[in-house]
Amino acid sequence: MYEYKVWMKILLVAWGMVSTVCANADSMFVKRVAPSVINHDNGQITLDYGSVRFADFKLKGDLKNAGHPIRLVIRESAIPIPLPSTGPEPIGVRYLDTKVIATHHFTTTPLRRADGRLMDDNRRVMPFRYVDIYGWKGQFSPELVESNYAVAPDFQRRGGVTFFGSEQAKSLNRLWRLMDSTLESTSFAGVFVDGDRERLPYEADGYINALGWYYLVGDTVTPRKTFAYLVEHPSWPTEWQAHLIFMAWADYLYTGDKQWLKEQYDWLKTVSLLDVIDNKGLVNIENLNKSQKKALKVTYPMGDIVDWPKNQRDGHDMRPYNTVTNAFIYKGLVDMQNIALALGNDKDATRFSDGARRIKQALNEQARDTNGLFVDGVGSSHSSAHSLFIPWGFGLVNGDTSVLENALKARVQAYQGGFPCSVFAAQFLLETYFEAGLDDEAIALMLNRSLRGWFNMLDRYDATVTHEAWDVSFKDNEDWTHAWGAAPANVIPKYVIGIRPLEAGWKTWTFQPSPALQASFKAQFPTPLGMIKASYDMTSQRYTLTVPANSVAHVKIRDEVFELQTGTHSF
Repeated sequence: MYEYKVWMKILLVAWGMVSTVCANADSMFVKRVAPSVINHDNGQITLDYGSVRFADFKLKGDLKNAGHPIRLVIRESAIPIPLPSTGPEPIGVRYLDTKVIATHHFTTTPLRRADGRLMDDNRRVMPFRYVDIYGWKGQFSPELVESNYAVAPDFQRRGGVTFFGSEQAKSLNRLWRLMDSTLESTSFAGVFVDGDRERLPYEADGYINALGWYYLVGDTVTPRKTFAYLVEHPSWPTEWQAHLIFMAWADYLYTGDKQWLKEQYDWLKTVSLLDVIDNKGLVNIENLNKSQKKALKVTYPMGDIVDWPKNQRDGHDMRPYNTVTNAFIYKGLVDMQNIALALGNDKDATRFSDGARRIKQALNEQARDTNGLFVDGVGSSHSSAHSLFIPWGFGLVNGDTSVLENALKARVQAYQGGFPCSVFAAQFLLETYFEAGLDDEAIALMLNRSLRGWFNMLDRYDATVTHEAWDVSFKDNEDWTHAWGAAPANVIPKYVIGIRPLEAGWKTWTFQPSPALQASFKAQFPTPLGMIKASYDMTSQRYTLTVPANSVAHVKIRDEVFELQTGTHSF
């Protein structure tokens, strides 16, 4: 995902030489999976496992086939030939064409050495859904194959949502199933990774993954293991530093664990980049001095990313004083102010507040044009979609936002109603729309059928895991196992169903179903205080809500606002 000057780090990890990344004995759990469909066609047997998983594949020969070579094609794609993004190296959409000698015992198909990254006990796993078997003689039985897939030991499907009663419901269900399958499959390493090609944790990927994890799994083991790795191995994009703060604040909101937050505090202060703000009131990462680089554990060139791949930046003008970069730093400082207050450090809270105020003032004075739009950076005259929705969504705009709203709608229309950004930045665009009360626009984006949306993955490629980019045409080495594209895993619970914590540990939380939702639903989400259950019947227009003990639900239904205490309520 990040083809930058970090190739030595990637190379070391690829060959399993970074000991801190390698999985411990308890870092994964192995599950058996059987093919859901077996097709026979002119001597070819095709196994369909129903979903892409990181797994091995074993074959056993019967009396007719033992001792004979069998050709196997193991692939992610439904297309039985390599896609354009597949190359000779283990990158992109995975495809393996190999031969094995069938024996009377299960023989594990040899996978590439790179497929052992992050695995333990010399286990190798490859993401695949289909296996084609050539050269098999006679009848074939599913008992002659065995496949085991890796999943995080704390993965347990505790939360979820099902929609009913409309075409919108069918689409939302397809989208939710994609999210559900993505979080399970990509947990294979016991830490959140950016996909199969690199198999490395990155802060932005980890943040989006963790947000969905809280709603589906409700456990902190994998998010915190990912966080711990990133403290030791921070990555290169400037904006990714802020995502570690986002991860920490989200952990506190969803768990209420103040002790863990306290243990991370010193590192969070470092990555806040508060001390990197210069006399312009902004951050130019090119001006990092030696002591700042050392504090950040920088062993490679840092730089602004805005979005990835580059062709997803909507033409963003990459200026040294970058609007998007500074907006992320601003949001990180706002979260750091809240973290400092939660830990009783009022002095630090004031420093973070002052830093955020300086950036906000500088961006509004130096990076807005005469129409009121944010431009891409100081000295730029261009406004990418990112320079519209990211500052707006992060609270950098005071007063009327209609000019930003209209400009952003125009950018979406320019992309045929699809996302004017990558699968990663979609997280923040959707948040901006929902927070602004533009629910119709947000849901239309989530369900759009253009080239730039999740339904392109579903309809064109029959995806069961979110891809690194909207389409292979946007990235010639994209992989198909990227949970950084799984924004709806948290956006659907938070904004469509409308359940999210207001106070740390879910002591108070919202139930505010989107007015743009045109479907009945049943949902449940785990919290430290117990399971929240919610349902809605569109015909009777009745809601049922279960409020866990020691928590209070702040409910907003249409124009009615009220609170509910512990218990099950119908209204």
